[in-house]
Amino acid sequence: MLMSIVAAAANSSATATYMKYASQLSGRDKACRFTQYLARLLAYLVSRRISLQGTKPAASVLDWVSTLAKTQSAMSTTRKILRSGKFIDFFHLFIRSLSQGGDEVERLLNSGHKLGMFVFMLADTVGILHSALGLVRLRDPQKVTRVAMRGWWLALVCQLLAGVYQLRALVIREADLCRVRRHLEKDADAMADRECVVEERQVTAKKRAAVRQVVASALDLAIPTAGLGLLGLNEGVVALAGTITSLMGMQDILCAK
Repeated sequence: MLMSIVAAAANSSATATYMKYASQLSGRDKACRFTQYLARLLAYLVSRRISLQGTKPAASVLDWVSTLAKTQSAMSTTRKILRSGKFIDFFHLFIRSLSQGGDEVERLLNSGHKLGMFVFMLADTVGILHSALGLVRLRDPQKVTRVAMRGWWLALVCQLLAGVYQLRALVIREADLCRVRRHLEKDADAMADRECVVEERQVTAKKRAAVRQVVASALDLAIPTAGLGLLGLNEGVVALAGTITSLMGMQDILCAK
């Protein structure tokens, strides 16, 4: 009986989904990211409740806040170690994007995104070599952190603008297809009308993905914007934005074929 239950659990779709997700580095990173920002959000909410009460909190509550802070720090360090050296990938992608053909605006924004991610990952790697491994000595670690934030901010701004630009092009294309369909219906061209319907569905799917990317980029942008002091966002807003985009990233990985 027990063996049959174990066998059923091992062969279940939930187990297969978990194995597929956990086998991907990006999946493990998103899970750690979600834990990091959720711990940050909970720590903010508990600390805010303590400050509003105006009384000395119980020792168990302080221990809970301390545990959340340690969890956030541990997940952040784990993610930095996992992605250390990834700046090489983004440098390669940046060089390739310079010779990319197609739309000039898309090429410029794509290059800006890759350059920003290269700076972010490089500074991030230098920072973790200093703080976690002690292989590099830095006079001003906070300066390296700010360089990383600036790189991430640049990458997200370019990604957001690229998403808006792509969305605009898809809306225009969708309107063109609607006009073409009206003419085809008048001409009773069934074959061309079916082809038009197929393309409309493709454009709709691309538009949905572009909207999702714009939303994710806009939410993520709140994190480095607050970190650089460009916008006065509190910890709760930043942590909530990171939690939501982490869930969106996990969903994208799970839904990927």
